[in-house]
Amino acid sequence: MSASLPIVIEPARPEDVPAVLEIERASHVDPWRESFFVEELERPQALMLVARQGTDVRRIVGYICVWLVADEVQIFNLAVDPALRRRGIGRQLLLAALQHACQRNARVALLEVRRSNHAAQRLYHSLGFRSCGVRPNYYEGLREPAVLMELEMDRGWRTRWLNAKSLIRSEKRSC
Repeated sequence: MSASLPIVIEPARPEDVPAVLEIERASHVDPWRESFFVEELERPQALMLVARQGTDVRRIVGYICVWLVADEVQIFNLAVDPALRRRGIGRQLLLAALQHACQRNARVALLEVRRSNHAAQRLYHSLGFRSCGVRPNYYEGLREPAVLMELEMDRGWRTRWLNAKSLIRSEKRSC
């Protein structure tokens, strides 16, 4: 992993969508459309966080989109500027989203990841996710299966991974 980059994580705003879309297009074979991100900002169950570069908080360097449903957090999209990967930005975004979900009584996190995306799978495994299934042909354009991953956010996991202070700027409560 390269040297970490100082970042600030905060909820996304409508004016952040163009920068998020740029990272999305550089990161995914079948990227989300702009309307998907706009809809995420309006959904009551959705949370979209952005990572801003600490030295230039106008510059967005990554994002995550999740839904909070009952006691689950469903992770739909996580990407980091390709030029800034392997600096801990994705890990910080994921932990911030999980902390937010934990504060809202989520106990389980779920996600799908391309079978060939070994870097992402290593990140998820390092944070306690476990593979629990496969969804055949999940990624239509690629005809590639997805690995279904699950994380039990029990007391031991929360103690190990979540800081007492919030990882998201403007969040007050801890888990």
